Amino acid sequence: MNTKTAILTLLLFAFAADLHAEDIALMGGALRVHEKNETSFAAALSYTHPVGEYSALSLTYLNEGHPQDHHRDGIDGQVWLRTKQLQNGLSFGAGVGAYYYFDTARSAPGGYSNDHGWAPIYSVSASWYFPSGWYAHLQANRVLPRSKDDTSQLLLGLGYRFKGVPGNKLHLSNPSHDDTVTLSAGQTIVNSFDSERARAYGVEYRRVLRPYVDWSVSWLKEGGNARTDRAGLATQLWLIRSLSQHVELGVGAGPYIAYDLPHLAQRQRHVSGLVSIVSRYHFNRSWVGQLSWNRVVTDYHRDADVLLLGLGRTF
Repeated sequence: MNTKTAILTLLLFAFAADLHAEDIALMGGALRVHEKNETSFAAALSYTHPVGEYSALSLTYLNEGHPQDHHRDGIDGQVWLRTKQLQNGLSFGAGVGAYYYFDTARSAPGGYSNDHGWAPIYSVSASWYFPSGWYAHLQANRVLPRSKDDTSQLLLGLGYRFKGVPGNKLHLSNPSHDDTVTLSAGQTIVNSFDSERARAYGVEYRRVLRPYVDWSVSWLKEGGNARTDRAGLATQLWLIRSLSQHVELGVGAGPYIAYDLPHLAQRQRHVSGLVSIVSRYHFNRSWVGQLSWNRVVTDYHRDADVLLLGLGRTF
C-alpha cells in the first residue's frame, strides 16, 4: 500500500469511526516560497478527529496564497501524534501526510496552466484548549512537491471541539428522511490569474447510502465569462460526519460531464472531476441549509471554484 492509499484509508476510518469529539479550526497567516524568496498569505480550514488519547487524523483545505507565478491550494490528509488531550490546557502535535494540490501556474507568453499533483506535507502544532470547547491553534506546515516550489506556512487560528453525534448521521434517526433536493445559487471563479467570475446555479438530489456515506446527482450551471461557459451533470460519493444535532460536514468527489467553451468547437463535451466540501445545517426534519465549495478539475486548463448557498427539502 503506497502513502496516498494509506492516507485515504485512514481518513475513511476517521469519518466512519464512532468517536465523540471532532475539532474544526479556521486559520490564517503567512507563506514563504523558499526558492524565490517570496512571501504571501495562507489560510486553512481543518477537520481533526482524535483517535485515542495520543493520535488523530485530519483533513484540511489549504490555500497557499498568491505568490507571483503560482496560485496553489488543495486538500491534505495527515496522521498526528499529540500530547494527551485535556479539556483545558496546552497540547502539542506533529503530523505527516499527503497533499493533493491544484496549482494555477504562469506560462509564456502571458498564459497559465492548471496543474495537479501530490506532495508530502509535514506539520507541527500547539493548541490551547478552553473549558468552553474553543481552542487557540498555532500550526507550521512544510509542503515539498517534487517539481514545484517548496513552501512553508505559519498559521494562527481559532477552533471548536464538537461533541459529535456518535454512531449515526443526525437525519438517519427517521428512515423517511434519507433524501434531499436542494436548490442553490452562488458564484463561479475561474482558476486563472484574472479570476473571471460568473453567476452559478445548481440543483442537487442527495441520497443517504450508509450512516457516513451519501450519494448525489447534481446539475450545475457555472455561468459564462471570458474563459468558459459551462454546464453539466455530476455524480459524487460523500463522506459525512455529524458535528452536532444540527450541523454536518462532508467531502465528496466524482465525475462531472459538462458542455463548455464554445470557441473550442472541436471539443464541446468534457469529462472532468468535481471535488467538494459541504456544510449542512438541519433547521428541522424537513428543511436543510447547505453551503458548498466545489472545485472543477479539468485536463484542459479551465479549473474553477463554484461557491453555492442553497436550501433543501428532505423527504
